[in-house]
Amino acid sequence: MDRHSPIDDPERLVATGVLRRYEDGRLHPALGYSPISYVSTRLWDELTALAIAPSAAATTAHALLRAIAADAVDAALAPGNERAPRNDLYVTHPAYIGPHRRVVWFQRTGPRGLITATLPPGS
Repeated sequence: MDRHSPIDDPERLVATGVLRRYEDGRLHPALGYSPISYVSTRLWDELTALAIAPSAAATTAHALLRAIAADAVDAALAPGNERAPRNDLYVTHPAYIGPHRRVVWFQRTGPRGLITATLPPGS
């Protein structure tokens, strides 16, 4: 697995519409008991599109993101990636998000930094 560089300035990416602030605040055991602070706009749009009704879009996205985060594992534990820094990138097994099976990345901005949920580049 290739390492992806940390997201350096999430607020700049919020300003450009690439990320959105994630206001849930729940701690996720699989993410080292950290909350998710940001979600890529693309991932959020894909999750909200799975709602049965438009009025349930945000609730659906929150529930799905919590369930996806519960399955995350530290990328440093993947075979061949043992030298990667621990706790800076968490990955999930492929899950159906829309019509395709996709992996979700939960990436830290730095040591004990904020976590951003996103789809990997090229997915």
